[in-house]
Parts: sequence; structure tokens; C-alpha cells
Amino acid sequence: MPNIIRIFVCFFALLSQQLAADELKQVTLQPSWFEQFQFAGYYIAQEKGFYNDLGLDVTIKDYQFGIDAVQKIHNGEIDFSVGDASLILEKANHKKIVILYALFQSSPLVLLSTKASNINTISQFVGKTIMTTNNDFAQASLKAMLNSNYVDLEDINLLSHSHNINDLVNKKTDLMTAYISKTPYELDQMGVEYNVFDPKDHGFDIYSDFLYTSEAMIAQDITTVKAFKAASLKGWQYAFSHMAETADLIFTKYNEQNLSKEALLFEGQALKKLAFFNTDQIGKIENSKLKRIFEFYKILGITKGNINFTQLVIDEKNLRLILTEEENTYLNQKKQIRMCIDPNWLPYDGFDKQGKHIGLNREFIDLFRKQLPIPIEIVRTISWNESLQFARQRKCDLLSLAAKTDERTKYLNFTSPYLVTPRVLVTKIDIPFIDNFTRLADKKIGVPKGYEQEEIIRKYYPNIIIVEVDTIKDGLEKVQNGELYGFIGELNTIGHLLQNRFIGQLKVSGKLEQKTEFGIGIRNDDLILLRIFDKLINNLSEEIKQDISNNSSAIKYKEEFNYKLLWRVLLVVLFFIAFFSYRQYLLTNLNKTLNLKIDNKTKALQDLNESLERKIKERTQKIENSKALLQDVAFKDNLTNIFNRHYLFEISPALLTASAETQTPLSLLLIDVDHFKKINDTYGHLIGDNILKVIVQNILKKLRADDVFVRFGGEEFIVLLPKANIDESVIVAEKLRLCVEQNDYRNNGMAIPITISIGASQYQSKETLEKLIGRADLALYNAKESGRNQVKKN
Repeated sequence: MPNIIRIFVCFFALLSQQLAADELKQVTLQPSWFEQFQFAGYYIAQEKGFYNDLGLDVTIKDYQFGIDAVQKIHNGEIDFSVGDASLILEKANHKKIVILYALFQSSPLVLLSTKASNINTISQFVGKTIMTTNNDFAQASLKAMLNSNYVDLEDINLLSHSHNINDLVNKKTDLMTAYISKTPYELDQMGVEYNVFDPKDHGFDIYSDFLYTSEAMIAQDITTVKAFKAASLKGWQYAFSHMAETADLIFTKYNEQNLSKEALLFEGQALKKLAFFNTDQIGKIENSKLKRIFEFYKILGITKGNINFTQLVIDEKNLRLILTEEENTYLNQKKQIRMCIDPNWLPYDGFDKQGKHIGLNREFIDLFRKQLPIPIEIVRTISWNESLQFARQRKCDLLSLAAKTDERTKYLNFTSPYLVTPRVLVTKIDIPFIDNFTRLADKKIGVPKGYEQEEIIRKYYPNIIIVEVDTIKDGLEKVQNGELYGFIGELNTIGHLLQNRFIGQLKVSGKLEQKTEFGIGIRNDDLILLRIFDKLINNLSEEIKQDISNNSSAIKYKEEFNYKLLWRVLLVVLFFIAFFSYRQYLLTNLNKTLNLKIDNKTKALQDLNESLERKIKERTQKIENSKALLQDVAFKDNLTNIFNRHYLFEISPALLTASAETQTPLSLLLIDVDHFKKINDTYGHLIGDNILKVIVQNILKKLRADDVFVRFGGEEFIVLLPKANIDESVIVAEKLRLCVEQNDYRNNGMAIPITISIGASQYQSKETLEKLIGRADLALYNAKESGRNQVKKN
């Protein structure tokens, strides 16, 4: 019976594994040599489940002599491979390959001779025999090293490589190409003394072990490419941080060459030095260095072609659009793409008086235009509702900044979102703040016709009475006139209209819990166009999205003067003039006939004035509360929920002035997360965002109530410490540093160490905030130069 149970358990375990594997994307990796530490990062990513975590099922293929991996990548027979600097020549020969990263910043390929050969300098190579492979000797690093020492190919004899170190020891060859990470260990074990001729010692630090794929792979599935790159780099980070564990894994499971653990550790240590040669960023690659390598090849006469380096290396911050043949054909036949927008949704979308498309979204569309071979034409409509009708009638191919709703999916498909915005409630200024929208039951709330928030409200707040309005401006006017209790709309558009048309009359009284995600709606009978625009949106980096969202210069328009508001103000003024004139007339007449009652009347007037003052104070307080809510939205960082740099520049003048006038100290801490770019590149931006949140939570625990803590930008934070001198601020900074260091971020059970560097400075008389920050920045620079994870003061 127990055996039967074991059989069933094994069967179901295998079945569950197979079902899980079926849900993963199948991809292949072709290494450039037999199993060894050179490919440890890929083994680790496989064994630790880093590939599986990102939805990949990876097959690492066996190496065979004579395999043409570049051609197989070009033909689509394999998905990813590892290659050396000769990939640059392959690109010059029109192979459609794309490099994802360079693992080794300098090539491990060197030339070796024995001490017994008496070959101690490169000039002594003349007339000697070098055992090498065609691929090894094609490397720019070796050829450049020989050429710089005036050794021509005609001066040496080449011998086909046997891959047997004894041929060097037994003098069957004078020199041998080898990897610095492997062959020297074998010679050390044999007790043979040797010379190493390393190109990087002669100024030729050439990249090696590129991870690369095909243009077709990027065109068809950029998500898989990004995932494979991220998981592989995470594997390498782990392998170099856990050398002994990694060597044990390779020794046990990936060891077709029967290498010893000692040999694997030697290889790992040597390769780690090359991976972090002149950098602390794993996988770093720069076009300038690639161009220099290509120039070596041209100087040596190996190639005469040219390369577009933006097409050779993937740049995830500025991804270019790579199309399949089908997509290229489709666009060439289509000629133009028609897009409908919301004409009344500034600051995002709208038209100026000349009918030109304006708004923040125009910048996104212009980025798309630069990458597409055909134009995007904006179709003019008068309302969002008409834009929706045009989309239903196929007069538009695209619907800009559209949120996905059940109704719209009947005629549109949707790309992934590229803009997320909060929705707020606007009411008259005498309405108290509403923190729970269920309190709006049976209240008339306006929404523009066709906007997605109508579905959200109906779903989550069914007791609200929804009233459709033509435009946002129309809805706000109805609130102002008392026809509606409130209006729900997007924050930035609402804020723009409140400041320009309804200041002092309407206010933001609440915030809808559900944020709205906006992408592009694509006619649902055109799947190719959907694929193309999904690629364009996936190409948008978070930095680009943030830059455009913060770029107020994208909105270049003028509001017409509000004469209606002017007449209302004038009427109110005339009314008060008439009222007080009449009141004065009555008081004058009463003064003649009612002198005996003057004391009582005076007291009554005093009571009336006190009541009016009390009401004015209450009204003023309500207006201030409304301003405070708007400021809270404007001055808060969306990710961490602490103040942002706008708040810092708003509040700092008062703090600096108070410090100067009261002669009390004020200090500033500039905080930077160490190696944050590496964290993003290794674990992805989502993990990076979560780490920033954890750091903020830990720092908040150590700050006082009157300390000002802001996110200054990216991974930089600033803390203003009132009444703290420089020495006291250093003590606080050290507490913050320790608190962050002692709280690793946990990701799927694995600890990710987090550290911060801090620069401290104290306010000096008449100093500007910029100079105060500048001095802290110098201190921060010293902290990083001194090894990071420390505090420095200036």
C-alpha cells in the first residue's frame, strides 16, 4: 500500500510540474562553450527559479564544435546565445542580431607562453608558432595587441588548436590562446611557470560574452526578451555573490568537462574581476566602447562596413520600434493612422484656436510618430462622446488616452496603460470634506458623457445619482449654479479649471479611491495595429513617462478672459455699495429721532459685527481647508506618499528665514540609495519601487514630527532638520543609515541588501536652498567615493 501511495504522489507531482511548465514561455539559450563557470549566471537563474518567476521555461542547449550560433539566432532556430566581440562583424555583415548586455568588461582571452620558451615580450613572437582557433584569432583584442607591438600576421605561424595544454608544455607550440580564467590554473597545478600576454594590459579592454538575440525576437516578444535579460543578470549577481554555492552546483550538475571545485572557484574569481572591471554595474555596455572596438577592426583592415549602433544594442530607456515583416507590410499599405482624442481634456488633450493638437499627450504621440514609418493624423471632433462615436463607426483607428470599460471592449482592444491618474470630487466651498463616497448616496453627481468613471461609480457606488454632462467645464458650472451637488473628474484637469475659472467658488472635497489607467484604444478588427502600439508603449521607460508628465511646457495655450466672472464680481460690488449706502441713510435718519436708543442700537450692531466676523472666519477656514487639500495632492509623491520636491521649494523659504531670524540651527540631509540602478536592472522597476517604499517607512520611524522629509527625485531624498546643528544632524543621519541597512528587502524569500549614503550640511546666513543642497551633495559624493553606506558632512 505505501508503494502505491508513493507512485500516486510521484505521478501527481510530475503532472503538476508539467502543467506549470505548459503555462511558461519556452525559450532556448545556446552557450558558446562547454559547461563551466563561464555560464554560471544562466545555471543559477535556472536552478533558483529566476526564469520561472518571470514566466520563462528555459532550455540551455549543449555546445558542439562547429555550431554557428549567430546563423541559428538569425534564422530563429534558437532564442538567445552568448558571443564575443566578433558579433560586431556579424552585424556589419547584415546579420539581424541585437546585443542585450556585455557580461565581461574585458575579454578573458589571452596568449600564454611557458617561461622555458624564453618568450617574454610580444616582439619575440616574430617567427614563432601560435596555437589558436579561427574565432580566437579573429578577436580585435589579440590583433590590436600584436599590431600595436609591430607584429604582423606574416611574421607568425598559426596552428589549429588542440585544446590540450600539454601541447604548450611539451613545446609543440610556442604560444597558445587561452582563457585567463581557466588555463593558468591548470599550469599552476602542473607546476609550470608561464607568461601571460593580456590585451587589457596594453590598453585593449574589449567586451566579451555578450548576451544577444534576434531582431525578430524583439519585434515579436519584447516582454520575453526583457524578462530573460533581467533573470539572467539576477542569476549572475547571485553567482558572483555566492561563489562557493555556485561552484558546488556546477560541479554536481553542469560538469561535462569534469572540472574540480577548486578549478571552478578559480574560474569564478577570475571572471568576477572581468565582469566588474572599471565598473560596479553588471552587464554594462556603452556604444562608445563598441564603436572603439569596431574602429580596431577597421584599422586592422578586417571590415570596411558601417554599423548603426542604436540597432546593435538594446537600450531599455529608449527602445526603438522593431517590426516584423508582416507589420512592415501592413504599415506600408495603410499609409496613415487616424487617431481621435478628447478635445476638451486639457492639460492632457485638446485643440488650440488654429485646430492644432495640444497637451501633455501630444508629446507621447510625437514619440510614437518618430518611430513609425507612416504619419498619425488627429481627427477633429467636438466632444469625447463624438470621439467614441467615431471609434464605433471606424472613422478612427485609435482612441487616445482611453480607459478600458466593458462597453468599449465591444468595438476596441486596449494597449497596456501608460498614464495613471486620480479622480477627485468637486463641490461648492461650503461642503465639508468627504472621505467616504457612500455618503454621496442620493446626491446628484456630474460626469462627462462617455467617461469611464461612470462605470466605476455605478459599480462601486450604485446609490449615487449620475448626471451626464457635455464637458468638464459644463459639469463644474452646474455645480456652481447648484444644479449638481458635485462633479467627479481627473485631478489635473479639474485643478486647471478651478484655478482659471472657479477660484473661490468650487473646491476639491474628496478623492475617489479607484485610480484610472489610460492606454490607447485600438479598433478591435485590427490586431496588427494593436501589436504595433503595444510595442510603442512598452518602449516608454518610466523616466520618459515621468519627464513628460512633469513637463508643463507641453501645454502651450491661453485661456480666454472670463468676462462672465468679471460682471458677477462687479454686480456683487455694486450691490454692497448700494446696500451700505442705504444702510447709512437709515442710520442717519434714525440718529435724528432715536437718540435715546443709541446705546442699545450700538450694542446690537456690535453683536451683528461679531456674528459677521465669526462667519467670515468660518468661511475663510473652509477656503483654507480646500487649498490645503489641493496642496496635499500637489505636494505629495504618488509612490511613497511623502512630500515631493515642489513642497520642499514651497516651505523652505519660511524655514530658512526662521533659522536666520531666531539664530537657531537648521540642517539638511541628502540621501541616495546605493546601487539603485543595479537593483532596478537586476530585479526590475516594480521591486525597485517597493524598496523605495520600505526605505521611506523605515526612515519615517526615526524622524521627529517637525522634520521635513521629501522625495527629491528618483532614489534621492532630503530631510530638513530644524533646530539641529551639523553634529546633531550627523547623529540622526547615522541612525537612518543603520535603520535602512538592518532591514533587508525580502523578495520571494531572498534578502536584497539595501544601503544608503548621506551627505549633511548646516544652513549658513543668507545661503539659498540650492547652495545648502549643493554642499550636502558634495558631502554625499564623498560618502560614495569612500565606499558608500556611510555619512559625510560639509
